[in-house]
Amino acid sequence: MTDNSNPWVNLSDDELVRRASQGPLDAGQYSIEMMRRLKDALREEMQAANALSAKIHRLNQSLLWYTVALALLAAFQFGACLRDAIR
Repeated sequence: MTDNSNPWVNLSDDELVRRASQGPLDAGQYSIEMMRRLKDALREEMQAANALSAKIHRLNQSLLWYTVALALLAAFQFGACLRDAIR
């Protein structure tokens, strides 16, 4: 991602911190760039977490239906066993 209006976009995170700690001259601008990067990183993490939670939700739904199917099969087996025991 290159942005010609942002002179700090090509600096590493460590370089931004180093320059911001050197003095008050441009510290505010460096801090703003660090906050922008943090915001972007948090947004990416939120999107990844949302995608993972959607997968987990689908897995939980599948497991629920599997459990219901097993319960129905067990009830059928129990009914058949009970029917045989009564006869």
